[in-house]
Amino acid sequence: MTIDTIELKQPDLSHRRGRRSQSSWLLSDFVTGQENAFAAFVCRQSESIAQCGNPLLLVGPTGCGKTALAMTIACHELMLAGDEDDPASMLYLAAADFARNYANAVSADDLEHFRNHIASADLLLIDDIHTIVDKVPAQEELAARIEARVRAAAPTIVTCRRLPSELRGIRPLLASRMLPGLTVPLALPSGDARREIVWRLCQQAELEIDVDWVDVLCRSLPEDFSAPRLAAVVNHLRLLSEHGDALDAPAIRSAIDAVCGGSEPTIASIAKAVARRFKLKTSELKSSTRRQQVVRARSLAMYLGRQLTESSFQQIGEYFGGRDHSTVLHACRKTEALLVSNSQLSQTADEVSEQLRSAS
Repeated sequence: MTIDTIELKQPDLSHRRGRRSQSSWLLSDFVTGQENAFAAFVCRQSESIAQCGNPLLLVGPTGCGKTALAMTIACHELMLAGDEDDPASMLYLAAADFARNYANAVSADDLEHFRNHIASADLLLIDDIHTIVDKVPAQEELAARIEARVRAAAPTIVTCRRLPSELRGIRPLLASRMLPGLTVPLALPSGDARREIVWRLCQQAELEIDVDWVDVLCRSLPEDFSAPRLAAVVNHLRLLSEHGDALDAPAIRSAIDAVCGGSEPTIASIAKAVARRFKLKTSELKSSTRRQQVVRARSLAMYLGRQLTESSFQQIGEYFGGRDHSTVLHACRKTEALLVSNSQLSQTADEVSEQLRSAS
């Protein structure tokens, strides 16, 4: 079994400024396999972020443990930067809160106080940069604050769902300030790490389950399962056990279906997400217009509808203005071919898919 563990830590509240991001983690350790070996290696570095790579950027999908590792690394950084008599200060801000605070400072004509607040923190942690893709002024301000902190050798940690350069809507200026430091990619747990996490979650829930059934459970799970979803499956099994049900293959299938049941988006939610990305109305995707932008968006929505749901070509066509199954099939095939050659369309498809999965 090729796994590693990193003890997760939370900065002392008395030494921290800003809103608390999370009260506790699912497990006391971050369990990693080969997929996150580099992240474990970075967590064990004795150097300060200022020397190792500033800013430190953690990149990975929702539920992979970005915030937990960011906080753990922050604990080590605070120990290096301060002592018992003069503890170092940390400012944690969700990116959306940074944007909101910046807008309030602009409205109150109090930018100097806002900027001093950012600059005075010994350690700055900005979480979920991807949530401000539509807030250009805030992005430009954040880019300037990061640049100022890097010049001052002030440690800064940022997290993002994807590489900033791959996120549509992230300003090049902000991306260029985030990437020159140290970028640590994170992936969802797989293989041995997934099995270890499931086993620990079962022990934590005091769920008595045979080791062989744990193996069956892990083999039955979808590939893109985050740790919180693993915990949800284990919790469902715990409830079934307390109800008196046997923990066997049907119970495992029931638990997985219960957690996955709400994860499939609807055709309507897909159409809405695609329309918003193309700055169109959903009604335009359903209309008979042949404007190129609408046709491209409609075809992408049809393709994603086929990929992300169990809907038939006929059902998809009915939603999009009563089109027949051959029209939907043609649109899906054409879009599939375009995704290979059109990087922007491929990126849009990935981002919309990820958005829909996160919202489920």
